[in-house]
Amino acid sequence: MNVNQADYDSPWKEILDIFFEAAFEFFFPAAHEQIDWSRGYEFLDKELQKITADAALGRRVVDKLAKVWLKNGTELWVLVHVEVQGQRETNFAERIYVYHSRLFNRFNAPVATFVIFTDEEEHWRPAVYETELLGTELRLKFVTAKLTDYRQRLDELEQSANPFAVVVQAHLIAQQTRDDARARMQLRLAMTRRLYQRGFSKQQIIGLFRFLDWVLTLPEELSDEFDEQLTVIEEEQKMEYITSTERRGMKKEAVNIAFRLLQQRFGALDEATQSHIRALPLTQAEELIDSLLSFSSLAELKTWLQQHPLPATATV
Repeated sequence: MNVNQADYDSPWKEILDIFFEAAFEFFFPAAHEQIDWSRGYEFLDKELQKITADAALGRRVVDKLAKVWLKNGTELWVLVHVEVQGQRETNFAERIYVYHSRLFNRFNAPVATFVIFTDEEEHWRPAVYETELLGTELRLKFVTAKLTDYRQRLDELEQSANPFAVVVQAHLIAQQTRDDARARMQLRLAMTRRLYQRGFSKQQIIGLFRFLDWVLTLPEELSDEFDEQLTVIEEEQKMEYITSTERRGMKKEAVNIAFRLLQQRFGALDEATQSHIRALPLTQAEELIDSLLSFSSLAELKTWLQQHPLPATATV
């Protein structure tokens, strides 16, 4: 398997949209207990974009901003940051401080900040930003969770009724099976079978299935074998929430739309660009459609593709 740094930004954004409350219950139970989830929550991503648009702080990662209410009636803005770069960043805590302080200063709203680390570096887990100058001290402590902490708790993940346990398990398996595509396929099949057995709703299963489809990517020959075995599982369970034919049709349609719009704007695309677009996972193909109207040149398209590398098992 040709291993490259997979880009997990899009699936994490989507899965947080679907399972925002479940993510808090799983990673931050103390905070989850204090939030009045019966009042719902409101995503404020446009407000977040306003304060990060001019922040020269390096590569953007997954950030979700939501308005929630505490059980005592207090309105609170919650910033959830998922760090997916997979490498140590010296100014990470400073970046979190800048996001936090800009939100407070611009919107005059109390902000609670939470960080989820998905990288594999066991001992890198910054949780405090602090500085001191001539007796003036500044300190921000934020709440963190680290996926590597669950490597020895796989049995617990298997038994959990929280859908985010599936998300964590899938991400850890993706890291562990970079060099063994067949083992990845077998584990993905086992996880998919259990999705049907754990009492999740249809929409939950579809959301989790899309996450598995992206993160646990397979080479084409094993993808075909996976689809065949998935059909057997669906027949056994008498459930057919999203078939392989439907998934392939959805991706083909998204890629065709992207090609049609791009060719209308820029003419014929070179073969390398076409191949890259064809190899995009479904969610990235959909993201490309949303983004391409803002492109003013082919160079901007190619920059976008460079910023969205293919998952580890994809080939161009």
